Amino acid sequence: MKSLRQRAFALTLFVSLVSLFVASAEDEERSQIPTWQDEIAKGCVPYHQLAVDDFRIDDQAHPDGAYWVRAFIHPYWHYITIRNSGWWYAYVDQWIVRSGFDKGASSRKSKFHEMKRALPHVQAYLDIYELYGRQLATLKPGELPSGRGATPQEAIDVLNKSLDAFLKEKYTPLDAEVQEFQNVTNHGANAKKVAELAKAIRKRLDAIPPPTEPASDLPATPSPTPTPKAKAP
Repeated sequence: MKSLRQRAFALTLFVSLVSLFVASAEDEERSQIPTWQDEIAKGCVPYHQLAVDDFRIDDQAHPDGAYWVRAFIHPYWHYITIRNSGWWYAYVDQWIVRSGFDKGASSRKSKFHEMKRALPHVQAYLDIYELYGRQLATLKPGELPSGRGATPQEAIDVLNKSLDAFLKEKYTPLDAEVQEFQNVTNHGANAKKVAELAKAIRKRLDAIPPPTEPASDLPATPSPTPTPKAKAP
């Protein structure tokens, strides 16, 4: 039995089941991992250098902030179940992690005219998420948890529970770093500290190449407007 699971991460440590596809061996080709085009259609665009126009004007969303930015990390995995010595085992055989900017969930107020000044802050914020997303993407299926059970479903349940715990553990330092960044920079008000930390974050990010996927899966020209929250001071 083979199947596909997806976990989406946004804001603090929120991990939720987005979709579950179950397919028999005959239906395997119909249970493909969503493409980048699928992500973009939902407003989740690849990582890039942010511009003012990336933030749509919306005076109704998030009334407590002048602007709102959301990054995303979407781990996808495909698993296979096999039987051995009377037990069923569930293993991950495909692992893809996509990360970037959630265009649909990010916005700014019409009366806020300092978005350009805020860009170094939100870019560093996005860079932190991208850093952890790329770290996750470098993992190989053999480095991920597996599941064992008396039945295929039991093995799958153990696998998914183990992966949930695994991802939460990976997200813990991300959440801590984001909170520390916000505190130290006073939510972006301390421009000098933002510049200092942004440089160090970018250096770490550049040391991890972005994941590569088939070129046909990406838009011909990436859109210029392709988590916790970040607000203007």
